[in-house]
Amino acid sequence: MENGREYLSILTESLKKKITILDEILLLNQKQLESVSGNEIDDDLFNEIIDKKDIYIKEINNLDKGFEQVYERIKSEITGNTDKFSSEIAILKQLISQITEKSMEVQLSEKRNKQAVLKKMSEEKTKIHQTRNANKVASNYYNNMNKVNYVEPQFMDKKK
Repeated sequence: MENGREYLSILTESLKKKITILDEILLLNQKQLESVSGNEIDDDLFNEIIDKKDIYIKEINNLDKGFEQVYERIKSEITGNTDKFSSEIAILKQLISQITEKSMEVQLSEKRNKQAVLKKMSEEKTKIHQTRNANKVASNYYNNMNKVNYVEPQFMDKKK
């Protein structure tokens, strides 16, 4: 039975680590939003944050796989002795509910970031369009002004 408690301890530590990683992702999402919210997008910071989040997501996936493997080993022992492991199970349930809340927070912050990025891209697209139009107007003006002082060749009849 002590083996079951050790496995439950491993599961608890895995969930705590997942909560810590989700907290880090939330902080990165806030930094990402700040990097997009300024006048200019800090591309380097934005890409660095995406790379860090990718690493954290892979870590979470590994933790989930490990959690599932350990849980499968002790599933029958736990279900058969729920009274014996009630305090550990309660802790696991509490941690899982915290993870669910944090996962929802991460999803919401990702959605906000996506909207901010789309808004910024739209603003940049508008700026580019305005710049192109300004260049086109300036070019047309230049071409028209060059034609104003242009005198067509004329043929003069010198016979009288």
